Amino acid sequence: MLTAARHLHPAAPKRIAIVLLFCVAAITAHPAAADEAFFESRIRPLLLQNCVPCHGPKRQEAELRLDQREQVLSGVVSDQRLVIPGMPQESRLWAVVQHRPDEIAMPPENPLSQQQKDDLLNWIRAGAHWPEASTIAADAQRLSESWREHWAFQPVQYPAETTPGLSPAAIDAQIDRQLHGAGLSRSSEAPPGVLIRRAASALIGLPPEAAWLEAGIAAADAGNWNDWFAAYINQLLDSPHFGEKWARHWMDVSRYADTKGYVFQEDREYPDAWKYREWVIRSLNEDRPYDDFLRRQITADRMPGSEDPQELAAMGFLTLGRRFLNNPHDIIDDRIDVISRGMLGLTVSCARCHDHKYDPIPTADYYSLYGVFASSDEPRNEPSTLRLVDRPQAVTPVIFLRGNPGNHGEPVPRRFLSAISTADTADFSDGSGRLELAQAITSRDNPLTARVAVNRTWMHLFGTGFVDTPSDFGIRTEQPVHHELLDLLAADFMHHDWSLKTLIRRIVLSGTWRQRSDYRPDAATADPENRLLARANRRRLSFEAQHDAILFASGALDRTIGGPSADIAADPAITRRAVYARIDRQNLPGLFRTFDLASPDSHAPRRFETTIPQQGLYYLNSPFVLGQAERIGLSAAAADQRLDQVNSVYMQVLQRLPGPEELAAALDFVSQIQELQAPLRDLSAGWSYGFGANRGLPAGSAQPFTPLKHIHENRLQVGRELPDPAHGWVFLSNNGGHPGTNPGHCAIRRWTAGQDSRIVILGSVNHPSDQGDGVHLTVVGPAGEILSELDVHNQQRAVPGRTLEVQRGQYIDFVIDCRDTPAHDSFQTQFTIRQAAADGTVRVWNSESDFSVSSGDSTFPPLAQLAQTLLMSSEFLFVD
Repeated sequence: MLTAARHLHPAAPKRIAIVLLFCVAAITAHPAAADEAFFESRIRPLLLQNCVPCHGPKRQEAELRLDQREQVLSGVVSDQRLVIPGMPQESRLWAVVQHRPDEIAMPPENPLSQQQKDDLLNWIRAGAHWPEASTIAADAQRLSESWREHWAFQPVQYPAETTPGLSPAAIDAQIDRQLHGAGLSRSSEAPPGVLIRRAASALIGLPPEAAWLEAGIAAADAGNWNDWFAAYINQLLDSPHFGEKWARHWMDVSRYADTKGYVFQEDREYPDAWKYREWVIRSLNEDRPYDDFLRRQITADRMPGSEDPQELAAMGFLTLGRRFLNNPHDIIDDRIDVISRGMLGLTVSCARCHDHKYDPIPTADYYSLYGVFASSDEPRNEPSTLRLVDRPQAVTPVIFLRGNPGNHGEPVPRRFLSAISTADTADFSDGSGRLELAQAITSRDNPLTARVAVNRTWMHLFGTGFVDTPSDFGIRTEQPVHHELLDLLAADFMHHDWSLKTLIRRIVLSGTWRQRSDYRPDAATADPENRLLARANRRRLSFEAQHDAILFASGALDRTIGGPSADIAADPAITRRAVYARIDRQNLPGLFRTFDLASPDSHAPRRFETTIPQQGLYYLNSPFVLGQAERIGLSAAAADQRLDQVNSVYMQVLQRLPGPEELAAALDFVSQIQELQAPLRDLSAGWSYGFGANRGLPAGSAQPFTPLKHIHENRLQVGRELPDPAHGWVFLSNNGGHPGTNPGHCAIRRWTAGQDSRIVILGSVNHPSDQGDGVHLTVVGPAGEILSELDVHNQQRAVPGRTLEVQRGQYIDFVIDCRDTPAHDSFQTQFTIRQAAADGTVRVWNSESDFSVSSGDSTFPPLAQLAQTLLMSSEFLFVD
């Protein structure tokens, strides 16, 4: 080698040195290039996705930014360096991503994957190389501004090649374009009878009248269907029941309730809550422009009619929320939430403690709105207990750091949300700012309000909206498939003076809404969720619609419009529409929870839809369902022939005649029940409940007996009121009751024999109170004879056992009166009758376990049982 070197050209050593220098430089540069590539491909995306949303240009939690090189490599958190190159175990960043039980966990909700942890570990171990030329800071800034490109924040305008004056055909054209792109087409139009029922259910929440069905089918046969259907839609929109149906939708949005929730010893009632419901129903029936509809619910006190109690009731939208033990901060938060989610489709309350994690809503915006409501007061007096008024001196709000009212940050002005404010939007200066807030929400320049309203309307008519999250149009919400149609409808909605009825009319007259709902294998394969709308969605009736349809079928529906709330859950005898149901926020009845009624605790974007056993059990055992089924059966029984009776039941419940197979099955069903009940048919064997006089009757005379017919909270009483104005406190329940005001109003439990038999009577009476003079029991036999008597006061006494022969149809009466004074006379009873029939059969009757407030036992009439069966059918419970 050295010998060879002697023969090199004199310049060769210099050339070799240069080559060696290049080689060394290349070897040295390679690790730097690899480190830079690793950072850009692995670490930079990790930080942008998992860390920068909370520690970047938009938000700096813990005053830390992880999009800046200097902060990451030199920052100190909790007296510990954030990153120490080459020493991951001593680096704070590495510690928090481990999610150890004794350590702060980051990211808090979605931990890093194992691969991401490995990448972070290797990066720190290799020296935490962060190229000075990295674009991560600029990328983070662009990411924080990306909301500006989100579809929901773009101006609402007519799509290209469309003009104001939308027709139903324009809706179909938009739907068809999407369907054709997927190789699909719309389904054919549903039959007239289906569309008549579907329209009535969607617009007024009731089944159609029989005359409407007859007229519509006749119009279809005559070739005049389209004109008739358009006129029918107008008739439904003009019906006063339209406001009832669509008010219930809005009551979910406004978290309507008749009570405040838990408030210690304070009165829990909102006695005038129903007046807000009344205002909503009236406004919808009058087709009040939607922008005015919203404004008045925020600031009716500052608008024309501000002295009119009926108009001021609109502000129940704000004032009927939970009281949160009268915590003012939570009350204001609830009002911000119901306005922002209900009207704007934004989750502003997520910015109470920190900037919104995803949407362009800084904490400053939240407290700007907080100042509006902190500057408003509730006088709770005339002319309306539901109104708000501006305080004499407006509040200058400050940011509560981390949502803590005791930890004040910077002051902020009262103003609208910065992301959807125009550049020249001024801070609020007119009183509290509620009027200016209402104007900003309903501005035609606001990109959200009309879209949110149209999406909700579409959801109520089709079952699903364009946007799956009707109260969240934030940046995580994907652009809907039919976004151009949503914008088309929103622009047209505003163009036609925000008319909800015009919007609904256009939608329900479209071919898209009038499609059949039949299953299509081709559409199920190409579009399994039916987002493209190749067919109509099958819709189950809501709880309110089911309740009202049952009353409609029985002919018992009270069609009165408006009025105070009625406790339909406790009193099955009430026949008002379910929209008027009393809603107890603290003790929401199990019936409502069973059937997915919206929770009144907070704004409800949409209802859940469940199928659970309790729903079927309600139809089997509910006094309400059984009572209406019995009413249907009684109406049908007026016909002379069994065939006509069955036809009548079908017409009342399903609004059609049975087919040949259905008719044969129904006739067989009724006949079998009739045979099973034959031994009891004319006797009403078993227990019955009533009241009547006892003392002063001639010896051996029959015991007077008037049935207790009114059902309330699983007890039987004379009428709706307790005490009854004429008869006092008389009622019976499964294990006791209360006598009336004097011995002329005794509580009577009657047992009737279904066949000749020998019986043994046993029992006990308990009067638990040490006040009053107790009660008196008389057991009266078949011939009016007294079998047993005893007084009971502040004790329990056994009824002396008696054995006797009874004939079919004879009865035993257990009669309890109030003795000399009617006070403190609640009692508890338990009677048993052991019955041994001549054919050797033995049955033990128990007054407590046998108790029923309905006729839902073996003697329930056959036609009523047929009606009950049809009320449980899918045909009744589903729209199509």
